[in-house]
Amino acid sequence: MLPLKKNIQISPSDITQLIETHYANLMRSFYELQSSFLCGIYKRYRSIETANIVLCFSRNVHLEIIRQKERDLNFNVSLENFWKNYSTINMPSEKITSVVKITGIPKETVRRKIKNLTEAGFLERDKKNKSYTWNLPQKEKDNLFKTIDNETKNLSSFISKIVRDLGMEPSNKIVEDEIRSQFSFYWYHYLSCQLEWLKWWQLKLKDNDLLLIALQATIPTLQFIDKKMKLVNVDDIFKIIGHVNKSECSNCAISATSVSEVTGIPRATAIRKLDKLVNLGFLIRESKTKRYSINQSADGRTKNIMSKDNVSFTIKTFSEYIAIILNSLNQNKL
Repeated sequence: MLPLKKNIQISPSDITQLIETHYANLMRSFYELQSSFLCGIYKRYRSIETANIVLCFSRNVHLEIIRQKERDLNFNVSLENFWKNYSTINMPSEKITSVVKITGIPKETVRRKIKNLTEAGFLERDKKNKSYTWNLPQKEKDNLFKTIDNETKNLSSFISKIVRDLGMEPSNKIVEDEIRSQFSFYWYHYLSCQLEWLKWWQLKLKDNDLLLIALQATIPTLQFIDKKMKLVNVDDIFKIIGHVNKSECSNCAISATSVSEVTGIPRATAIRKLDKLVNLGFLIRESKTKRYSINQSADGRTKNIMSKDNVSFTIKTFSEYIAIILNSLNQNKL
């Protein structure tokens, strides 16, 4: 356990060290958080790529809201005040070229998806400036707040696990209340991390729906490893992968049906993308059960998703965000 004292600045490296030490446990919780986040945005926009584009506009709205504090230090950036803030700020815009740069999605794909989002009413186009702004119709308000409420609870639960391992003992509710009270501040940084992470995988996989499916196989595998082998750090995981008995991981297998039910991806699409992950070497498919599990034998598998570079990038990216939250909690003497 890393000691945490009041008024001591927590560095991202502290968080990285903690996650690397308790990899199987904490990364399983993190992947569960990410799975929930990605499932939510997939079900809303029917594509991770499409949702990723919307996140660009959403993040900029939160940035514009927190900039209001430069004019008024008492400006309310809470979740409770978000709808009012959204309705009164000067709406920031993005051009297709800037969205391409932020997301890593090919330009023609961005152009096509922005056109679809505009037709669906999620974006508004400024013909004069050839730019777009985020549009939240009144009818979407309840769905938006329901989604945010769920994401806030999941994020608070994960942060609370980190907090306890660092020596603090605030409840989930204390963390949740902190995030809600400074919502746009935290959500701007949260979405910035998500965008950076999704861009990394977009450039790696060219299809982030594959990432969502890969998480469904990774989570039960890490749960199995954590339960069977207890304390497993980031280096151990690469020694274990490839040496765990194949039959022992049978309970970690997933099916196209279960993937479809959890993620919202149509079953036929799930089958096609599961088979693509098999071709990449990340998964294997049992011919009798038609279930899929992480490939424990192919050396090439670790080059695709569970490589050290990919894992290290993920930990580093989100450690920076977690440090922001924990330093705020610490500053408030929680």
